[in-house]
This record gives sequence, structure tokens and C-alpha cells, in this order.
Amino acid sequence: MRIKPMGKLIIFILVIGLVVGGYRMWSQRGGGTGGSTSNVSGDQGLLGRPLRVGVVYWPGYAGGVFANNGFKPNKECIFWNNHKLLVEFVDIEDPDQANKAFAKGGPDGVDIVWSTVDYWANNGVSLAKGGLKAKAIMQVDWSQGGDAIVADNSIQRIEDLAGKRVALVQFTPSHWLLEYNINNSSLSDDAQKRIVTDLVNCDSEEAARDAFVTKRVPAAVVWEPFVSEAVKRRPGSHVLVSSAFAPNLIADIMVAQDSFIQSHPDVVQAFVSGWLEGATEANRNKDKTVQLLMENEAPYKQAGEEATRDGLSKVRLADLSDNTKMFGLSGSAPEFDRIFNQAGQAWLRRGYISHQLQPEEAKADQFVRTLFQKTPVDPPKQKVKPEPTNKPAQTVLTKPVHILFGTGSAELDGNAHSILDDQVVTLAKSFSSSYLHVEGNTDNIGSSARNTALSERRAQAVVNYLISKGIDRNQLVAKGNGPFKPVADNSTDTGRARNRRTDVVVTHQ
Repeated sequence: MRIKPMGKLIIFILVIGLVVGGYRMWSQRGGGTGGSTSNVSGDQGLLGRPLRVGVVYWPGYAGGVFANNGFKPNKECIFWNNHKLLVEFVDIEDPDQANKAFAKGGPDGVDIVWSTVDYWANNGVSLAKGGLKAKAIMQVDWSQGGDAIVADNSIQRIEDLAGKRVALVQFTPSHWLLEYNINNSSLSDDAQKRIVTDLVNCDSEEAARDAFVTKRVPAAVVWEPFVSEAVKRRPGSHVLVSSAFAPNLIADIMVAQDSFIQSHPDVVQAFVSGWLEGATEANRNKDKTVQLLMENEAPYKQAGEEATRDGLSKVRLADLSDNTKMFGLSGSAPEFDRIFNQAGQAWLRRGYISHQLQPEEAKADQFVRTLFQKTPVDPPKQKVKPEPTNKPAQTVLTKPVHILFGTGSAELDGNAHSILDDQVVTLAKSFSSSYLHVEGNTDNIGSSARNTALSERRAQAVVNYLISKGIDRNQLVAKGNGPFKPVADNSTDTGRARNRRTDVVVTHQ
């Protein structure tokens, strides 16, 4: 039977429709192009859409960027291949805008957002006031040189910040780096308050950098790549103190809303697992990691390959072993709790928050704990090399510690132990790549020789106690000054009491 022309036309249209429809189904399932960004509209994975993650310009997020093979959702990446999860990274530099996007949630806002343990001790309280409860789900890095206070040559140690204006973005890790250092220095409470009152609050890291470069302020606190740019663009400036000196102080984390965690535990588990797998690969393949940062983040493209590689070297991309240490998965005291409590106390003291959250209220460690239970790992160990004697040490700050000894005694009592635990053990853990010189001091009552010997025994007693608390002995130096470094008038009882002190001097090579 012959087919009429109209029938042929109808058959032709049906065939074309079948071909086009078949191609669409094939392409939506990742055919032909390996599932590029334009082909993600079919199979949307675990969440049924891309998981949206808010970040800022910072090399510490390279583990996630590596796991996702960039910022855009795609199917040529660890997240998809290993966990059937589409992920999209969204740059939000303004902390207020990040909070608004986080409160909105996906797909119009973000499902997960960056933070740091110190920032979360503040921001978690603020968000909870607005009815948004959220928790830290994983650690993504340690800052180990990526955050820094940059200064002109009039400022050589933390105490020199007295009366000076400092530019930073308030409540970010930059703020915490400044707060921690002034609080652990010999600056008086009044001097600290003046620094805090006179802060130049900027809306971005670029703005803080520019305030320093244009000499509007003598110091600024920024993170990479803005640290290197600030020092390069202002001749005669230098890094006053950085997270290289205190590599256990600033830890980036990822945070998710409680409601999202409860509704999508499989998605959160896939995200955490994929990120840590990406961090492992990023640590192995620095060349590709640098390339991905430059392709996806404008400041790195502008800075160039050498600067990007240098910035990446100033963070430790966290793997499961780091998360083991951070959340105490192997039974040790969680680093999260130590930093979170320290930061909470600092923000409360300054009046930035009305109350502290407990660490248990601020973290959900079940996702990293699940990975640890499948593959137990040891936390990383960090050893300090003995301090070189052929290179002058840079004094970072001096922390006076008020320990009362009995007359003529070098014995530490229970009160002294509590003071050391609270003030010096935590300092040593934060400044774990720096050196702590424990200096004993006395008043001038009695012979100088006797007082010097007594101050040496007292300093050594403090060092011995710190070693018993797990502080590396190579990090510690004991020294007795006797009556020769008074800070007050020895002719009065009040002055002599102030001179009977122990100073902890933090230095860095």
C-alpha cells in the first residue's frame, strides 16, 4: 500500500520527535559530554537539585573545589562519581549577605555556609536569636600562615598596637586573630579596649587591605591572598603575627541548618565524605588545585600562579585525621571545644554576644564520626624543633601570668595548676609552632643571687608542669630573671607584689 504525501509528513514528524526526545533523555543522563554543567537538569542526584554552598575567597576551600572540579554543578567530579551529589559553590564575601542567604536556604540561598570555629562562637548565637539553629558538620582546614596582622615598622610586637588604629572585617577570623593576641599580651585592659573601640571596620578583605596600603591605618588584619598583596604594595611593612605562629588557632568549618541536617542526613554525609576525599586528592595534586583556584576565583587569577601556590601553602587542607583531632573522635579532648570556648569567652567579654553557646549545641560530628568508625585514623602529630641559637627570635607578645608561690618556694599548688591550664596550656596549644619562654621574676627583698636562683626554679616548675600536660618540651624554655626585670616600683608592697610574677614570652623564628 502506498502512503499518501500527508501520511509521509506525519510519519516524518513522529520520527523527528522520537529522535529529539531520545537525544534529550540521553544527554540529561550525562551522555555525549560526560555530564557537563549544561546537562545536569535530568538526573539531579541525592537532593534533586544542586546543593548550594556559600564560601569566600580563601585557599582553604580548595578541598571542596577539587571534589567538585570547580564551582559549577557538574557530573565530572568526586561529589557526583562517588556520591551522586550535585554541588554548586557560591561566593558571598559580605558576612551579612552570607547570613541572609543561609537563612533563606536553597535553592535561592545556600544550604551550607562557611565559618570558622571562632566566628561560629559569635555568629551561632546571633543566628539562634533570629530562630535559626545550625551546627558545624566538618572541619575543612587549618590556617597556617594564611591569616595575618600586617603592620608598618612602628609596630614590632603586639604591645606596640596600643593607641593604634587597625583595619579588619569585624567578627571574621581576622577579628579573632587580633582579639586573641591582644588578650594574651601584656596590654592593659584599658589599652585593649581602646584598640577595640578604634577599630576600622571594613566590609571586605579588599577594603581592609586598601586601608592599610593607602596608609590610612598603621595595621590591618587580612587573609590570603590579601596578606601578600598588602605587604607587597606598602614598602617597609611586614607581617607582625600570623597563623603560621599559631597554627592551631583558626580552623575553617562548614555549617548546616538543623532542619536541613534532619531532613537530608544522606546529603550531608555525601557532602562531608566527598569534600574530605577531595581534600586528600588536592593535597596530592597541587598543580591541579592551583589551576582550579585560578579558574574559579578572580583574585587568584589576578594574583597569578606563583602567588596562588604560595597562598595554598599557608593552609592545611583538613582530611579525616584532622577532623579526628578537631572533634576528638579517637577519645582526645576536641580542639573544637577549646577554640569555641576561648572565642565565646572573648566575644562575651567584649559585649558582642549576650551568652555563650556550649560546644555540644554548636556541632554535629556524626558525619565525620561515621567515616572514622569505618576507617579509624590517628590525629596528626605536630612536633616543634628545638629553637635555633644562630638566628634571633622575633618576640610576638608577652603574657604576664600571676602565679603565687609560697615564700622561698618553687612548688605549684592547685590554684597555680588551674591558672596554667586556663592561660598557658591553651596558649601553648594555639602557638604550637612558636616558642614559649617562661621567665620567673621576683621582687628585690633578699640577695640578688638567691632571688635569681629561686626565679629559675619557679620557671622550671612551670615548664615541667606544661610538659606533663602534653606540651612539647622543645617548645619551652625556662629562665630566671630574679629582681632584674621589674615592672613596678619595688619600694612599695603593691609594686613588689606585681614584680613577683611569671612572664610567658612567645617568640617565633
